[in-house]
Amino acid sequence: MKLGYQQGDRLAYWWVDRYVDVTDDQEPPTREAIARFFSWHRRAQLPEIATVLTRVKTEVAGPVDPSMVRHAREDTQRLGRQAFENAIPDLADLMLTLTPEQIQRMESKFGESNAKYRKEFLKSDPQARTNARFDKVMDYAKLVYGKFSDDQEQKIRAAMAPYMQGADARYAERVKRQQEWLAIAREVSTTHPPKAQVEDMLRKYADHWQRPAAERTQIRQANEAGVDLTVTIANLTTPAQKAHAVDRFQKWIDDARSLMREAGPSQASK
Repeated sequence: MKLGYQQGDRLAYWWVDRYVDVTDDQEPPTREAIARFFSWHRRAQLPEIATVLTRVKTEVAGPVDPSMVRHAREDTQRLGRQAFENAIPDLADLMLTLTPEQIQRMESKFGESNAKYRKEFLKSDPQARTNARFDKVMDYAKLVYGKFSDDQEQKIRAAMAPYMQGADARYAERVKRQQEWLAIAREVSTTHPPKAQVEDMLRKYADHWQRPAAERTQIRQANEAGVDLTVTIANLTTPAQKAHAVDRFQKWIDDARSLMREAGPSQASK
């Protein structure tokens, strides 16, 4: 976590450049914006992340219930929205400089990413589709809990059916988010509205995609299936696996606090 975070500014610039091919004129303000974001994030969000991790560390030591998983998901969404809000002014500046060619490149990269996603996770054969998603689920599970027995893996695979039913809905929402983002970029590129208006467009975009899942029945069902699967995995684990999870979360907490100290003495004491 710490190593990845310390390279975050470089990775973020690489990601932006990959999608829009940053011009020479765009490069300095883009790098400055990314540096501002990480400076803010170290001060404002790492303490909250450490607090969330500390709570979850306690929860994974014992039986896990759906309310715990939903709480963690809500924390993630809340922190993600705060981060987006912080980035909006700089995002607006960048969008106001995007050319039609850069927007076309962004659309092309979305298409490449979606093709890769479909090839990996939306195979026509249902068994192959489940196998691919099972491997991804187990990657995350092993990261937290360590090794799983064959019997545990069979039970997890058996519990995946409801989660797999939401695969097409999750992909459709992914594509729709991308299309709405491209529509904003094209509108800004064509009309060149005032920056304040662009910021408002970005906030409305975030509001739309963070509206209550109850308003999107298929996504709500997919989310709840994901919660149930997470609970199933957690409660299949042995005391040794739970101890592994506690140790893993403590290491993430230690990394977060170390990164906070790098931000300055005022954060290290929190």
